[in-house]
Amino acid sequence: MNLKKEPRSLPYSGDIADYVSRLALLYYVPFPYLVAEEEFLPPESIRFFCLDQNWTEEYIKGALSVGRASYGDACRDQGKWMATAPSVWKKLPGVRLNRMHENHRQGLEQEAWNSTSGYQTGFLMRSVLVRRWKGLEITGKSGQENLAILRMETLSDDIVICLFDGVITDLVIAEPKTGLRFGAPDTSGVVHVRSVADDDSFGKDTGKTVDFYSCVNEYGRVNVAALGKNFAACLGEKVGSAKLAFELIAVAHRAEFKKGE
Repeated sequence: MNLKKEPRSLPYSGDIADYVSRLALLYYVPFPYLVAEEEFLPPESIRFFCLDQNWTEEYIKGALSVGRASYGDACRDQGKWMATAPSVWKKLPGVRLNRMHENHRQGLEQEAWNSTSGYQTGFLMRSVLVRRWKGLEITGKSGQENLAILRMETLSDDIVICLFDGVITDLVIAEPKTGLRFGAPDTSGVVHVRSVADDDSFGKDTGKTVDFYSCVNEYGRVNVAALGKNFAACLGEKVGSAKLAFELIAVAHRAEFKKGE
């Protein structure tokens, strides 16, 4: 007769399962435990990582062991965790949705993210862009497949963490589209002239450039007429207000990262 056999354990309550799902996404983990030394995440850097699910489970079991006083408690805790673990992993996609404003949740709730791949990868980025660009748009892919974002938030003024459901191979970090503006795309003042022809070449780079600052006086005022003539000389046709506005659209900046490159 096996005296150590324990009765079948019931899962932890819903509140505890919700708490554990947040633990699995590294909520409540002190930052020094994620980045032990500042030199591991210097200014203007990005670091990719993969979560070891064995480590995650042991870390969760440690959190659940608070108040444990005997071997019997340990056995019951183990049974409860085994019964709860499947529902915890399924809850991971919902953690971020529950923290989002209802306006931002629209469309995301319809995705079939009722389970996870079992792998979580992500990155930590430290950059002034985190502070300057509120609402960074982040897209992660595994090959050609878009990955669901399980967690994305700023940890400080210049540090952001992002966790994906799956193994990330491609990452795009883009300036919010609300940052659309007119003028030179950067401080160089060089504007790449785009085709305005009514054919397949529309919007493509012509290989010619215009110096935006050459039409700006010492007071910062733009000579629009002179700027239009410069674009007209490049395009070989008259440039009206609509075409000039099109040429001066400074699209949102983006940075792309690819595994192995």
